[in-house]
Amino acid sequence: MEPRLPKWIRPAAISAVGVLLLAFVAFTWIASNGIRDDFLVPQAATPEYDLEVLAIGGGRIVLPRTAQTEQEGIWGLAGRQAYGQLLTIVALDEERVERGYLALEGDFAVGDRVHIDQYAYSGDPATALAITFDDVRVVGQLGSYPAWFVDGDRDLWVISVHGRGVDERPQVMRVLPMLVAEEVPVLAASYRNDRGAPGSPSGLRSWGPEEWPDLEAAIQFAVEEGAEEVVILAYGFGAEIVSVFLHESDLLPIVRGVIFDSPVLDLEAAVDRYLSERGFPGLIASAATAITRLRYGVEWKDLDQVARAAQFDVPVLLMHGSSDEIAPLSTAEAFAAARPDLVTLEVFPGAGHELLWNADRNRYERLVREFLGPPAG
Repeated sequence: MEPRLPKWIRPAAISAVGVLLLAFVAFTWIASNGIRDDFLVPQAATPEYDLEVLAIGGGRIVLPRTAQTEQEGIWGLAGRQAYGQLLTIVALDEERVERGYLALEGDFAVGDRVHIDQYAYSGDPATALAITFDDVRVVGQLGSYPAWFVDGDRDLWVISVHGRGVDERPQVMRVLPMLVAEEVPVLAASYRNDRGAPGSPSGLRSWGPEEWPDLEAAIQFAVEEGAEEVVILAYGFGAEIVSVFLHESDLLPIVRGVIFDSPVLDLEAAVDRYLSERGFPGLIASAATAITRLRYGVEWKDLDQVARAAQFDVPVLLMHGSSDEIAPLSTAEAFAAARPDLVTLEVFPGAGHELLWNADRNRYERLVREFLGPPAG
């Protein structure tokens, strides 16, 4: 006779399975909420004034030594009442970093709280760079969208498309002096859910399927103002919007090429990394992306540009940092490998997400200049 299990075993097992199932559902829902909040909800970056000015004077500044402050390159330094640029490292020890410093707005004092700003300039092209520009409105699908327009003599325009955030047109200011020197008209575009732009019906980002007509409107604006060709410069998540535009728009013939800076080319891959770094197991991550698709209509396959690489039909300069913490370098490499006929991949060693210009300004600007080509005549 086989031994009988105690009567309590079966209900206990059922209860345990139920608890595990509830935990799985709960963690999946939490992960899906994280995807919504960090990837789909439009929100402005909130600066954290996490550094203290230890000494300043004579064109130098001393800050606590951190992973940010010990990075070579050019960086903005923002306070509540002042702004400047961090330049070459002069000296450092275990606790402090001394760097060259250029004051751009106001003055820092010892004890001021500051933070590193990747954009390196504050304000707008006129206040930050003494570059004349016009605040213009681009008429699009949902209304009118704010944009900065810097005029130039060439028939080739650069249209910049910002990444995550709601008021990120200043991303282009790092490279704007070089573009002006190259006589290229520049339009720093915005899209739905940006500050000053119409909101989407859902109030969420779709990263391309909804936003691409807004980019099309910006390019149509350029054509009406005399552009014969455009090069699109896209940062981070903006690369998804540009990619969907390239797949969908009738204005593709006007696009000479695309420059991707730290592009997100597979939103699901970026989300998977995000969830993994927060400790969610792969099974929960997979369930969370599936739930997010059902809850918010995110069609992950439409945003996988590696899988859609065969649909691209314009030259692409793809610049990516080897230490990009948002968009995996492996995705950029796979995209470039899928279209070696069109894509030129340039890796910036040690550079993080959208920090390529900061890490190596000369190389970055040389690559962009070569991609644009010289002015005619």
